[in-house]
Amino acid sequence: MSNAKTTQELRLPIPGAHACFADHFPGAPLVPGALLLKWIIALLANANYGQINYLKQVKFLAPVLPGDELRICITPGAKTFTVAAYKDETPVLKGQFECVHD
Repeated sequence: MSNAKTTQELRLPIPGAHACFADHFPGAPLVPGALLLKWIIALLANANYGQINYLKQVKFLAPVLPGDELRICITPGAKTFTVAAYKDETPVLKGQFECVHD
């Protein structure tokens, strides 16, 4: 994990076609919260934030649709880091994550 105390931004493109959209919801698809978290956790792991071992708090604030691109803002703290996801300027998720450092 980065030692910088500043916010880092990552991009998360949401695929336009995914198997979940057929059932969630037909005619008006949106990304299920659990899948969105899975994608964010994988993005964080690829950005060297370590393995997430605990989600202290997560709030879903707005729907995420197929084809959206999210801006993921990560602000490190002492033992946890804050994650905020935005679609343009609309907040869609906020939470606190704790990770295991290698």
